Amino acid sequence: MFRSEAEGKIQSPPFRKLLKRRRFTINNMKNLQKTGTYLEEKVKVYRNISIIFFAIGGIILIIDGIVLIYSFISINFGLSYSFYLLPISIFSIFILGIGGFFFQKYLNYNGGLEAEKLVIEHLKNLDDKYYLINDVNLPNGYGNIDHIILGPNGIFVIETKNFEGEIICNGDEWIRHYKGGLKISMKGRPYYQEDRDYEIKSPSKQIKGNALKLKHYIESKNVFSKSLRIWVEGIVVFTHDNVILRLDNPNVPVLKVNQLCNYIRNKESRIKFSSQELEKIAKILLR
Repeated sequence: MFRSEAEGKIQSPPFRKLLKRRRFTINNMKNLQKTGTYLEEKVKVYRNISIIFFAIGGIILIIDGIVLIYSFISINFGLSYSFYLLPISIFSIFILGIGGFFFQKYLNYNGGLEAEKLVIEHLKNLDDKYYLINDVNLPNGYGNIDHIILGPNGIFVIETKNFEGEIICNGDEWIRHYKGGLKISMKGRPYYQEDRDYEIKSPSKQIKGNALKLKHYIESKNVFSKSLRIWVEGIVVFTHDNVILRLDNPNVPVLKVNQLCNYIRNKESRIKFSSQELEKIAKILLR
C-alpha cells in the first residue's frame, strides 16, 4: 500500500532535498496532499478485470441467445442443434461468475480506500506538531502499516477497518454478528434465518504486530542521541457509520473514526519527542 504522505514543518534543507527526490512529501497536517496509489491501483485493476469478464460473458450469452432463437425459427437449422448451445450458456455464466468475483474484490478495495481517506480527513484536525505518514511499507519484511502518526506525545499506528453491522471483540478474538429474521430469497420466497456469528481475522493482533515491528525498526536505526526504548501505540479505527462495537476487554484501543483525534491529543506519554527527533523518524520511514 504505497501511498505514504507525512505532515509537519520541515526546516532542515537536506531533509527537504531528500523529500524532493521522493514521491513522498511532508506537509502541514491541515493541508494533506493526495495519498499514494496502492489501493487506487488495486481498485482500478479489479474494476477493469470485472468489466472485461462481464463484457465477455455478456457477449457470449447474447450471441448464444440469438443463435438459440434462430434455431427455433429456422427450418433448416434444426431444433436438436439448440441442445449444443447449453455448454456455451454454462460457460458464459461461468465467465460472468468470475466477473462477479473480481467485482467483489473491487468493492472491498474501494471500501478500504474510502475508509482510509476518511481517517485522513479526520486527522487534519490535529495541529502541525504532528506528522502523518500513510501506508508505510517497511523494508526487510517488517510489514505494511495504514497510517503512522508521529507526535510530541508518542508514536501511533492505525489500522483502518470499514466493517458494518455488529462487531464483537473479546480480548484478541473478533466476531462479526449477523442478525437473523425474516428474509426474502432471490426467487421472492420468504424464509427465516437464524442469527449467525463469523470469526474474523483479529485486527488487534494485526496492529500489535505492526506496532512492535515499527518499534524495532525505529530503534534499529539509532535515531536518538542516547539509547531509548520507545513505545508505539496501536489503534484500531472503524469508519463505517453503521458499525456497532461490542467491546469486552480489548487489548488495544478500539475507536470510531470521530474519536480518533481526541484520543491522540489526550494520550499521555513519559517520553516527549522534539520536532527534530520526529523529523529524523519521518526521514527513515520515507526512505
